[in-house]
Amino acid sequence: MAVDSRLWWSVWWPWVLVWAVTALALLVAAGVAVWAWRSRHRYAPSREVPGLTIYLHEKSVMDLYQVGRYGDAMTKEVVDRVGVTKDGKIALKGLDLGVEGARTSGREVVKTYIEQYEPIAVVGVLLDALESASGVVHVDLRDLTVLRNTALEQHLESFDSVRLRRIDSYVSVKGVFRVASDGDGTTVFLAPFGDPDDPEQGPQVRVECYNGGLRDEVVPEGGFQARCLGKVQAWQADPQQLVIRPIAMFQ
Repeated sequence: MAVDSRLWWSVWWPWVLVWAVTALALLVAAGVAVWAWRSRHRYAPSREVPGLTIYLHEKSVMDLYQVGRYGDAMTKEVVDRVGVTKDGKIALKGLDLGVEGARTSGREVVKTYIEQYEPIAVVGVLLDALESASGVVHVDLRDLTVLRNTALEQHLESFDSVRLRRIDSYVSVKGVFRVASDGDGTTVFLAPFGDPDDPEQGPQVRVECYNGGLRDEVVPEGGFQARCLGKVQAWQADPQQLVIRPIAMFQ
């Protein structure tokens, strides 16, 4: 029996060694993959359901798609949602684009998606694209907090502190908004910093929306909790207002 064991080992030990090295390599690769995934997602915020869309500026969505890194991210999000057919075509309602055609006409893919799908679906694509491209800073006005994510880390590489007026990325601002004025084709929303007893006192975030982009022309009365996705425009010192150009607002 001992002779048989030695004979077996003399024949098979190279393969045992190969299997052991292969198993070790797979284990290391799996560890590296998990580490890379965790490093990439360590600052990723949890996905939130946007809720009821109050406002959507569709032209701004398309403009954002055409700007740099966000174009590829939005195309990927759209394709992930609408799927690809067995013959390699992107499946949209009433439209089939071949993969090669989609590569050269990505703008039309996104444009068709925006035109044919509900606003809430467009907002979801937009938010996920910004998140995947590390392009949005999340702000909670009530708690006066900023979520620590990759976009914020990139901002802090240039500045020692966080000042909303200096943020170049898109911002997603959560707060208690109210209608300040309504006329000349626009509706102005204001939200205070913090949670003051009088919401009209102190510094405010100012969001001006075109009435044509308001969903069903329904605006909640009084103060209401909402989130605004947009771009910081300027700080107006006299009225103490941080002006944000909105792309979307939702509850």
